[in-house]
Amino acid sequence: MTTASRVTRRAVLGMLGTSLLGGLSACGLSGTGGRSIVFDMGLRTALAPDEADVGTFSTDTGWRVRLGSGWMVLGPIYLFENASPLQPQARERAWPRRLARALLPTAHAHDGDFFSGGTVLGEWDREVVFDLLADAGGTRVLGRSPGIAGRARSFSLLLQPPSRVLGSEAAPLGGHSVLLEGTASREDLRIPFRVALDFPPPVALQRVEFVPVEADLDDAGRFVVDLQPHRWFEGTHFDRLDLPAGGGTVDIPPEAQVHRALSVNVRRSTAFAGRWEP
Repeated sequence: MTTASRVTRRAVLGMLGTSLLGGLSACGLSGTGGRSIVFDMGLRTALAPDEADVGTFSTDTGWRVRLGSGWMVLGPIYLFENASPLQPQARERAWPRRLARALLPTAHAHDGDFFSGGTVLGEWDREVVFDLLADAGGTRVLGRSPGIAGRARSFSLLLQPPSRVLGSEAAPLGGHSVLLEGTASREDLRIPFRVALDFPPPVALQRVEFVPVEADLDDAGRFVVDLQPHRWFEGTHFDRLDLPAGGGTVDIPPEAQVHRALSVNVRRSTAFAGRWEP
């Protein structure tokens, strides 16, 4: 086993935290970087396009989904100075950076690593239990986050099982990372469903990397992570589920196509969005 494969989630979080503290220190010493700030961090469930109710949407496969409940554990959250490599302008600038690193090796991480977003400009350094439907599209303010004034162009977060630190707050999840219940309808078919997703270590299987954002961080404002469940259900085929003979709710197993699609989609950069609210 290589040293890289033995890196734990605690080590990852420690290195990211060190990156932010180092950035804050460097800014204070040099006088040329952004100043230290503290801002609000929040979570919100986004409305699907042309929808009035949170958790109600139509999929690209023709299913009408209505979530009755939705819980997940997410965090920590990190805001980076560099653009997401998924953005065209970031890809265009990538080759000069790779050439520079080849000629002048540094301690910075390589493209594809969790640290390749450059300087960490802000963070929420713990996991959170979030009820997707609790605030009907309103924002849940998590608290105050330290950071560096400047433009954040991407952010990353982790999905993980509930830790003991969360205690009874995580009880609705039953030990899972994500728990969704609802109904999927198409024509005359109506399928009540329940699906649990699990994202245990390693970190490589828990992280959602480099979600594009343009946020000018400052003291007077809030960074909000928008969860987009309507994007999680892309490509799902509920008609491929084995339905109970007597009817009732389908517990979607890990081997089902719907479960596999959700597991992949929730970790895509499109599963989340972000915005700065002055």
